Amino acid sequence: MSVISREVFDGEQGSPTTVAEVLTLKGLPHDRFMAEPVSVAGRRTIYGGQVAAQALRAAALTVPDGRIAHSLHAYFLAAGDASAPLVLSVERDRDGGRYSGRRVTARQGDSVILSLSCSFSAPKDDAAEFQSVHIPRVQAPAELQTYQLNASRTFDLEARVPDDPEPWYRWPARLWLRIREPLGDDPNVRACGVVFLSDLCTGLSRAPQIENVGLLPSIDHAVWLHRCGDPNDWLLVDLHPLATAGARGLYTGQIYDQRGALLANLAQESLFDVSRGGKRIPKASTK
Repeated sequence: MSVISREVFDGEQGSPTTVAEVLTLKGLPHDRFMAEPVSVAGRRTIYGGQVAAQALRAAALTVPDGRIAHSLHAYFLAAGDASAPLVLSVERDRDGGRYSGRRVTARQGDSVILSLSCSFSAPKDDAAEFQSVHIPRVQAPAELQTYQLNASRTFDLEARVPDDPEPWYRWPARLWLRIREPLGDDPNVRACGVVFLSDLCTGLSRAPQIENVGLLPSIDHAVWLHRCGDPNDWLLVDLHPLATAGARGLYTGQIYDQRGALLANLAQESLFDVSRGGKRIPKASTK
């Protein structure tokens, strides 16, 4: 999860400046791929949505043509070093008649930082269409000012935050997001773009006692991609807390396009340790 700020943070010179560049991987032998470092001036951790999106991209490069990502489940096992390359190893679990299963391990040196399982399917034109949840009534992105992000972690991802009647602390739980630079027409690259933005904030910003918790390191992250979406257009991410217990918190969320189509559901578990005595964070304005 990445922190949103009202200040502008400039990306480091020489580093990738777009999500499209981050998703460009170098092929290695034996279904392995390399992602180049995104930091050239000192050590810092990698944004989790970046590693998950890169792992999904590596998997997509090994599946038969015409199969599109529809789900993933990732475990964040260690903090990544953004100044070091990342090696993504893909295991081809199965290629069936319509579905392909893959497992991806992301390594830096001897350390495994992420383990991801994902599935791809060939689309069917006559599939039934239904959704039981609907996009909230919010201001259109054109009516809102841009919230600047930490550009060295989120690149050309842009955010706009609508008014929200529910209180939140530090991190918006409802926001419009888009990737500015074109990703192209490949539906799997676009799916990776959706995954990239899916980890940006946290629904735990609405949870009781969140003001007594510091940062919320991610433990795992799951995304179900129901429909193909274009992350170069504005997408609404709407997040909700579900439970906190055992010094962990779980939240769920939906991702909609501007027409209200439900593109994806997500769930994430994060550390939520009040006993650590996190710095008290003032209540954020919903204006």
